[in-house]
Amino acid sequence: MKFRPYQIFFVISIALIVASLFMPLMQLIEPNGATSVLGNFSLLQPDGSSSHVVCALGVVLIFTALVNAFTLVISSFQNFELQKRCSVLSVLLLTGYYILLLIASLLLIEGVGVSLQIAMFFPFIALVLNAMSFMSARRTEAAILAKASGFRLRD
Repeated sequence: MKFRPYQIFFVISIALIVASLFMPLMQLIEPNGATSVLGNFSLLQPDGSSSHVVCALGVVLIFTALVNAFTLVISSFQNFELQKRCSVLSVLLLTGYYILLLIASLLLIEGVGVSLQIAMFFPFIALVLNAMSFMSARRTEAAILAKASGFRLRD
């Protein structure tokens, strides 16, 4: 079986999204030195309690990973229209994820220092890979159509 570039982009995108689910996004450092950890599903306070006010971030990432997995399955059947639509949906979901993250961080960051973690950038890389897979699927579809139209019968 031959893997196409957009399939590899989807696999890497799914791996980045799943890795981002289980890693902390940022550390919020209060002036007294206490550190809170923001993840995709909870905010861990310095006293050990956790607040689940940010669980929407994790839900959006899970739904994005499911859309990417569905698109990977669809790509094996070379259904380019559905593949492109799912890629656009995934890009929109990841953009919405960053909008939610911005809102949550603006509400939480009030007089505290912020230390960003590497997992915060994984969904952005997945967003870029989804855009690249959209372009690659479009290019592959155009190549197949050009090859098919080149075999016309002539009299």
